[in-house]
Amino acid sequence: MEMTVLVERIGDDKYRASTGYPVVMESEGHSSNEAVERLREQAAQRLKGTELVQVSIPGMGDTNPWLKYAGIWKDHPDFEVFLDNVAEYRRTVDEAHSTR
Repeated sequence: MEMTVLVERIGDDKYRASTGYPVVMESEGHSSNEAVERLREQAAQRLKGTELVQVSIPGMGDTNPWLKYAGIWKDHPDFEVFLDNVAEYRRTVDEAHSTR
């Protein structure tokens, strides 16, 4: 299981590693690595014998409202030109930010 861990310095010689929802945990250490390792050990103990499952709740919008729009432009004759323009714009923005 992969989890995103926030590591923050909370003192001269103190770090905090924490996770968010759905498995909220927190640990501290004298280094970033120590805090993360302690969190890893805590997670191994806490999650032993557990599983994460997803359930569908009736009446809560079972489908993503954007799905009906997925792929509607794929056959448009100018779609490739549009994608090329987006890519060129991103390159231009990336270059502008990299020269700062």
